[in-house]
Amino acid sequence: MEFLVMLLAFGAFMYFLMIRPQQKRMREHQATLDALQPGARVLLTSGMFGTLRHVGARQVIVELAPGAEVTMLKSNIVRPAKDDEEEFEFSDEDVLEDDTYLSEEITAPETGLGDVPQEYREETFDPRPVDADEPRKHDN
Repeated sequence: MEFLVMLLAFGAFMYFLMIRPQQKRMREHQATLDALQPGARVLLTSGMFGTLRHVGARQVIVELAPGAEVTMLKSNIVRPAKDDEEEFEFSDEDVLEDDTYLSEEITAPETGLGDVPQEYREETFDPRPVDADEPRKHDN
């Protein structure tokens, strides 16, 4: 009899200590997700910030950067973003007609090889396996 009472007391203790608070957090999180509207800034489970463009029953369309929209499950939203969390701010005015940003300078190297080390450049790189008997072009 004492064992049964102890077992019931332990079950009640576990319910009030672990299960009930978790259910309460889940209900609060679901209520927060249901209250989200298009235009809200949110923090995603990936750690990225985004702006909600469309909100459905199970899915949302999130704009991660101007012109970059993704469709994802609502459950991937952690919470609405706070104003003091974001260091950078993007706006549609920052995007030029060719989808580059005003603040970035896009320069291509004349050779197209950039900072590729010399041994990996096409004109000197030999993809064949190294054969000790045969000298390679860049082994001079």
